[in-house]
Amino acid sequence: MTLVESSALTRAEREAVRAIYEGAFPDELQVPFDDLFVDRMLVLLDEDGPAGFALVRDLSGTPWTFLRYYAVGRRGRGTGSAMWRLLTDVLAREGRTRLVWDVEDPDEVGLSPDLVEEHRRRIVFYERLGGRLQPVRDYLPPHDDGHAPQLLLMDAPLADVPDPSLRELVETVYLRRYGVRADHPVVRRTLRASSL
Repeated sequence: MTLVESSALTRAEREAVRAIYEGAFPDELQVPFDDLFVDRMLVLLDEDGPAGFALVRDLSGTPWTFLRYYAVGRRGRGTGSAMWRLLTDVLAREGRTRLVWDVEDPDEVGLSPDLVEEHRRRIVFYERLGGRLQPVRDYLPPHDDGHAPQLLLMDAPLADVPDPSLRELVETVYLRRYGVRADHPVVRRTLRASSL
């Protein structure tokens, strides 16, 4: 298995990544496939071709990286864990110190039992690999039009550096990922709900 930049893919491999993307995320969490390439896509290749991908964006002004999408096409073979190790190794070698991402909240009101279980499994998967679920509440992308799922915030250290305060983590993600300052109502709501 190897992790490669998306620019190294053939047309057929790129279409295989598209199929993984479209199969992994519900419509409300998808953007048009070609729009993904404004960020850095790292693709896991195995003997059968593309097996998964991670879409990341460095958070400018910080040594942190935001994980936008993480998906595997073949489950149950350790593919997700192997890709995670390769991804975090690449980022750490590049001097990145923290990986931050959001996950769907399994406690969101109105979810089907299947979705609750899926969201819980996803969190457990990340925790098994060193991810930490942060005690952040009312965390929503500022562009939410009422259709986005309720989200939680996770992170994983990539280097032996002190952890930021929870407030710094929240404010940095909103500013560097979404371009929203700490005095924005969305950020203030999250800080209040999280007792920060």
